[in-house]
Amino acid sequence: MKKLLLVAAILAIGSSAYALTEGISVNNLFVSEQDTMYPGVTIVDNAYAGDAGGFGAYREITNGDNAVHKDRAVNIFRDKGDGWEDVAATHILLNVLEPIKIESEVDFLYTQAVAGDELQIGDIGFRVKGMGPAEIEFKFYGGLFNLPGKVTVKGHNFYPKQTRILGGGIETASRNVMLYGTMKEIEVDAYLDLTATAPGLKFGVIVARAEYK
Repeated sequence: MKKLLLVAAILAIGSSAYALTEGISVNNLFVSEQDTMYPGVTIVDNAYAGDAGGFGAYREITNGDNAVHKDRAVNIFRDKGDGWEDVAATHILLNVLEPIKIESEVDFLYTQAVAGDELQIGDIGFRVKGMGPAEIEFKFYGGLFNLPGKVTVKGHNFYPKQTRILGGGIETASRNVMLYGTMKEIEVDAYLDLTATAPGLKFGVIVARAEYK
């Protein structure tokens, strides 16, 4: 007997603002907890950048502000030195990303097989949608995926095929891809060798995760 659980994870992304100088300075705005785009970095609110004060509302964020160089504001100043012309410009690049959505076509899959057989489960489907460069990762947890066998993940031209050999704990398959705003489909195939497997329920989870890079 076999029991297979599929879980699709939806990832929330952080917001970022980019100020361009000779290099790139990244100020993460409006995030008061762990930033999902930059794991391990805790971001505090940038009160001086601020947001719009709610949908449809404009808020003047400089009222009562007489300081040029506010703490936690962008604060990029350049001394160009002698010989430069008396015109300067700052370029602001804003990239508004579609949220990444990743889903599975089935959440719980239950199947049965006879001890001594070989079991193949094909076309376990996942879908992903977003806009921009992203990493898509699949992890395989549980006793089911500790059995001898292999899994393949492929999205044809979108997510080139990857094969992972099972039997040694958690296996991970991941790819860096470019999302273009349309729904893309990825399939997972599993082959399990039951020739020396004891009877009983085997449980496993496939966790699919996607985040912008």
